[in-house]
Amino acid sequence: MIIDERGRPIVSDRNAVIIECNENLKTCVEAESHNRAEALNDLKFSAGDQWPTMIQTARELEHRPCLVINKTDSFVRQAVNNMREQRPRITVHAVAGGADKQKANVVAGLMRHIQVKSRADVAYDTAADFQVRMGWGYWRINTRYVREDSFDQEICLARVRNPFTVYFDPSSIEPDGSDAEWCIITDRMRKKKFQRKYPKAKWIDFKNTGAGDDLSDWANGDEIRVAEYFKIEKVPDTLWQLSTGKNVYKSQVKQEDLDAQGITVVQERDTVRRRVMWYKMTALEILDKRELPGRWIPVVPVYGAEYDIEGKVIRYGMVRGLQDPQRMYNYWRTSETEVVALAPKAPWLIEENQIEGHEEEWDNANNRSYSHLKYKAVSLEGTPIPPPIRQQPQGMPAAQVNAAMGASEDMKAVAGMFDPALGAEGQETSGVMVQRRQQQSDRSNFHFYDNLCRSIQHTGQIILDWIPHYYDTQRVIRIIGEDGVPDSVTINQKVTDELGVVQQVLNDVTVGEYDIVIDTGPGYQTKRQENAENMLGLLGTPIGEKVAMVADDIVVRQFDWPGADQIADRLAAANPIAGVESQIPDDVPDQAKALIAHLIAQNKQQAQALQQAELERKYRMSIEQMKQQGETQRTTMQDETKRHDIASRDTTARDIEEIKGQVALLLAHLDTRDKREALTAAKESAVN
Repeated sequence: MIIDERGRPIVSDRNAVIIECNENLKTCVEAESHNRAEALNDLKFSAGDQWPTMIQTARELEHRPCLVINKTDSFVRQAVNNMREQRPRITVHAVAGGADKQKANVVAGLMRHIQVKSRADVAYDTAADFQVRMGWGYWRINTRYVREDSFDQEICLARVRNPFTVYFDPSSIEPDGSDAEWCIITDRMRKKKFQRKYPKAKWIDFKNTGAGDDLSDWANGDEIRVAEYFKIEKVPDTLWQLSTGKNVYKSQVKQEDLDAQGITVVQERDTVRRRVMWYKMTALEILDKRELPGRWIPVVPVYGAEYDIEGKVIRYGMVRGLQDPQRMYNYWRTSETEVVALAPKAPWLIEENQIEGHEEEWDNANNRSYSHLKYKAVSLEGTPIPPPIRQQPQGMPAAQVNAAMGASEDMKAVAGMFDPALGAEGQETSGVMVQRRQQQSDRSNFHFYDNLCRSIQHTGQIILDWIPHYYDTQRVIRIIGEDGVPDSVTINQKVTDELGVVQQVLNDVTVGEYDIVIDTGPGYQTKRQENAENMLGLLGTPIGEKVAMVADDIVVRQFDWPGADQIADRLAAANPIAGVESQIPDDVPDQAKALIAHLIAQNKQQAQALQQAELERKYRMSIEQMKQQGETQRTTMQDETKRHDIASRDTTARDIEEIKGQVALLLAHLDTRDKREALTAAKESAVN
């Protein structure tokens, strides 16, 4: 502390922040002392510490059991796991200021990437578990460098493992904590690490700490407690509306930069700017500080049940109401165990000399399994006697059994969970009745889920507020679609003309106003499976044939087995409407996109019909021409055949006449030869 010449302390800005942090910490501890004590008891109870200390000590001294059948934790996990199955999802809608649907999709995909890469589901689940168990939990939004060799930063979410280390502004009344003015988060640091990082720093005991945060002193053993202090400062400023339509604060821009770009101020007004300041400090001095972007403190609470009773805020979760029936259940089940364990072994009624010579066997009859037991069938006087008789011990008291069952039913009623929701068979006789009973259990604890949705929505608003500050340069980022499929896009891509003047900025995430909407219900994979079942049922209806004609690729794409997407792609390639929809820009509304695709596909079908008709006309003309050509060819062939026949007959007649002449000539020659031979023979005969 700095002292002036008169011995009075001088309060500098740094000292004022330290004093303010200590005072706020003290205020929070006083305001939350009751809630913190009860919440710590709830956590211990759900972890198995369920017997009152005095009763447990007395029973242990008497060597009596203190059994814990922890059904409370089962009810809590049932509620938390239902929330995990239907984890809320952030969606982004374009509002104004240069925002459009395409940019909104890019921003939404970037948010999904931020949540996936930073494992935001762990932060959500941890906070939801504390919310259900004790009444509240937290997560925080932070930044980190993309890689060790990069200057680009990315937004990330981190879980708060111990919510008792968070001291949130008790004057905040919004269910998502969006109106908080300050927040303190404490953390431990090794002395050696602290001294290496802050060699000139000192520390001092912190006097005001809350239950659940082990801060007996600021320096505890080998560890030192440091704190992060977030606060909202309201700074007077002037709001400018530029000729580009963008609103900026006068303190955040330079007049010469506006003049160089030819931008003028259209109007201005005095206002108050919210500035988020972050300090890292000990109880004595500030170690580090910086201004954070955005308008809200990047620590988000998620509350369970909350009541304001006479100005005192009471927060609790599910465990608070389950403690008494759980204790009753533990007591009665322990009593049942005691009755069975302490009951005497079943004795035997025998005659005095009936087991003489076999005493060892009968002494161990209650501890060992013998195939037979020997006894004497006569008394000392020699008279016949009946065999030994076993006396059965006293049975379990029905009152204890009924009391344990009643305590178990009380726990179900308090938790609002019944047999179908717990996986047990109830009195329901149909699937619809079972589903309704499960929905009834979900409605009993829906306030936990609804509060989680509000907090995640506020988280989306904080991330949306941070994106223009940390994603303000041109770079390639990964985005994730609603179906979980990743893609890469270039944001803030500048399009220039020949002179190098920027004409357009593609995927500019630094401008525009967007609205955050939470999508609840089953996740994408579950919805996809349900859609597949519903679509299969639809195909069996009278309109199923029409659906198959226009949306067969969409139906097949819902199935979750290998090859479904490939089949859907092939069907889409053959579907004219699917081919047209892929070519329409994304910024066109879905209803208009469907109408345009239908009209274009209809025009294509009409063009194809006209083309087919033209082909058929040409084909008919070709057939007619072929018929005429064939007829001409047949006529020509017939004429040629006739001419050939006439020529053939003439040739044949000539040939026949020639043959006849040759035959006649030959016959004449033969006749002449015969006459010559006859004459010669006559002469010879005459000579002789």
